[in-house]
Amino acid sequence: MEWDPEAPKKPFDVNIKLVVANQRGVLANVAAAIADAGSNIDNVSMEEEDGSAYTTMNFTLQVENRIHLANVMRSLRKITEVVRITRVKG
Repeated sequence: MEWDPEAPKKPFDVNIKLVVANQRGVLANVAAAIADAGSNIDNVSMEEEDGSAYTTMNFTLQVENRIHLANVMRSLRKITEVVRITRVKG
């Protein structure tokens, strides 16, 4: 059996959690970085504690492979408001 090199690659879903500064425009910056890295956002939710300076963003992204995921995460780390990024297993 041979794989067809012209066959489309099926992306897989991965969950990541970001802790970001609770500031205007951060979601837009994060979404733009994800899109610029060639990934698609399948789902997003946010959690904010009252009076906290930080917000937790949960994303389900579609990526091609682990290298693609690493590139997406590297792009997100360049955003100054991003405090922490973790991959959520499951």
